[in-house]
Amino acid sequence: MTPIGLDADAWERVPLPDGAVVKHVFPGFGGRPRAASQPTMASLADEVAASYEGPLDLVGESLGGMVAQHIAIRHPDRVRSLMVACTGASADPATMAQRAADAERLGMEGVLDVTLRRWFTPEHLASEPQDAGVLYARRTLLALDPLCFADGWRAIGGHDATARLHEVAVPTTALAGTRDAAASVERVRVIADAVPGARLVTLEGPHMMHLEHPAEFGAALAEHLRWAEGG
Repeated sequence: MTPIGLDADAWERVPLPDGAVVKHVFPGFGGRPRAASQPTMASLADEVAASYEGPLDLVGESLGGMVAQHIAIRHPDRVRSLMVACTGASADPATMAQRAADAERLGMEGVLDVTLRRWFTPEHLASEPQDAGVLYARRTLLALDPLCFADGWRAIGGHDATARLHEVAVPTTALAGTRDAAASVERVRVIADAVPGARLVTLEGPHMMHLEHPAEFGAALAEHLRWAEGG
């Protein structure tokens, strides 16, 4: 499941496992219509659970990782394993409300640079020629309706799974980037410490790990699935 504002192409360069892989995109992103009412963690989690059949190996980055936690809590019978990357057990409502207001007031061009600086390492942003992941993020965000971006931030502002993470009873990997400006290793560690039997895995990299280091992210995902299957 994707971060805020991005679409299925966010996973284009990540080596994904063989078999049935669905790249879920949230309302308002990737050409999907804006939600009829303000999305919440509950509504996003329920939509994912209702969209697919059978047991799910959930993989989510940033916003996607938040929603994955709520699916595991609200629909435990649907989840086989969980990998949440570059995300936390909760978010600060005031910060998210400010980001939503900035998107509405300034538009996507006005919030683009600060968003990219939060997502990528400085040297990656400054590289020439610019990396495909940065180009994709820039292009996708500029094409986004700022009202949909604001909806996403307000949904994140309602994220707090801390008190119920102990209920998650499936193999869980919490992946952290050592240079993540948005979700520090310590913030991700809260998830690993709260979920019984969970693993904390760290990679050298930023918040958008799957965009800046897609091969390493793919290797971590493959390792998670092997571990979750007992091998």
